[in-house]
Amino acid sequence: MPKRGYRFRLDGTLLAIMALFLIGGLIALGFLQNISRENRALIVIAGSVGILGCFACLILMSAFRKRLRKRVWLRVMAAWNESSRARLTTNFVLTNGLAEEDLRRLAVQVYSRMGYRIARRQVEDKVLRLINPDNEFELVACKQQADLLELYHVYSLHLEMKRTKAVRGYFWAPAGFTSETTNWVVRKSIVLADQNEIGRLVDCSHAKGSRFLEY
Repeated sequence: MPKRGYRFRLDGTLLAIMALFLIGGLIALGFLQNISRENRALIVIAGSVGILGCFACLILMSAFRKRLRKRVWLRVMAAWNESSRARLTTNFVLTNGLAEEDLRRLAVQVYSRMGYRIARRQVEDKVLRLINPDNEFELVACKQQADLLELYHVYSLHLEMKRTKAVRGYFWAPAGFTSETTNWVVRKSIVLADQNEIGRLVDCSHAKGSRFLEY
């Protein structure tokens, strides 16, 4: 499973605090019979205010993340498009020995930092479903092999895009793609990411993305 990021820890902390306030209020009502009714009422009021405050923080954090996702997504996509068109040399070098499961984990980390939400977090899935800040589906497939990737793999992704109404697809294959495959995807909304293109995505997600959004 991908490593959970900051937002899960923050949300979990607030939920834990809410639970503590709730437990404290229940204890004050049912078990603390040796204190005055006024003090019990104060404890219950303080617990209620604490719960409402934590709930308000969760709502504000959700709104903040939504705006952050959109801003980060636009920023990273602009940087990546520029880097890809210029064929810039990447700082990140993908090792050939990386397992396919680890390649999917890397994809989850990269796209979450770019502002995408991960609809399916299980790296065992053959195709990762992303939700971009415009609430549209995008798909990512990963294949680690020594040979150039044949067309039928990418065609399967294309069919899955049609089935799920995804607006874009990415296929990560560090070894690269056959000429037949690269010719076929022309004018299709599929990005073929070989080792260099994966490196550009990683570089841009780390330079322009946000760790606050990372899974």
